[in-house]
This record gives sequence, structure tokens and C-alpha cells, in this order.
Amino acid sequence: MWNALAIKPFLTISLAVILPVFFISCSEKEDIPDYYVNTPLAGFSWTGNEGPAPVTVQFVNTSQNADQYEWNFGDGQSSTAVDPVHTFNNTSSEPKNYNVILKATDTYSGLYQRKSRVIVIQPQN
Repeated sequence: MWNALAIKPFLTISLAVILPVFFISCSEKEDIPDYYVNTPLAGFSWTGNEGPAPVTVQFVNTSQNADQYEWNFGDGQSSTAVDPVHTFNNTSSEPKNYNVILKATDTYSGLYQRKSRVIVIQPQN
């Protein structure tokens, strides 16, 4: 009869188990694929602010990765046009600064960027 305690194993087998590790990130809008998200870059220039007020200014939107635009002209007026035209007044005796702000939005992701620039309007003659 065999003694169970007297039997010694002569071969030891070791098994290594490798489990994959997944990194998961969360965002507010989980339905937006990572490959799509391009942050909007707001930008603009203008022509036509030469001479005394009233002055009509043509704004040129140079934004990227955006499809909706909100302009604030700093005088209580606004626009949602891509390249708006706006008339500024200055009834004072000194040059007047208007802080023009463009908000460029990617409506799919909800991301946006604002760009502000100061435009100087000379007083009326």
C-alpha cells in the first residue's frame, strides 16, 4: 500500500495569469467620440474703422472648428452672423474704445472659445 505522505512531487508547474488592464475616462458628454473633439479657435479681424464716427466696420471671422458665432460689439448690440457689419457711434470729444467679443462654438460638442479685441472709434467732427 502506498503511503500518501511519502510521495514527493518531482515536477512543479507554475501558471502565470496575465489580465488586460483597461483605462476608462469619463466626460460630461460621453456620446462624443474622442477622435471628433476639436476645440474651437475663435479669431477675427476688421476693416473700416478709419475716420470720425459714425463708422461702419466689416468684421472677418477667422475662427476654426466652430459652426455657431455670437458677437458682442461692446455698445449693447450683438449679432449671430458669421461676418457681421456693424456701425459704431461716438458722440464724445475723445476716442472711444469698444471691447468686441466673439464666441465661437462647436454645437456638436458644446465646446466654445471667446476672443476679445478693442476697436477704437474716433469722435464725430
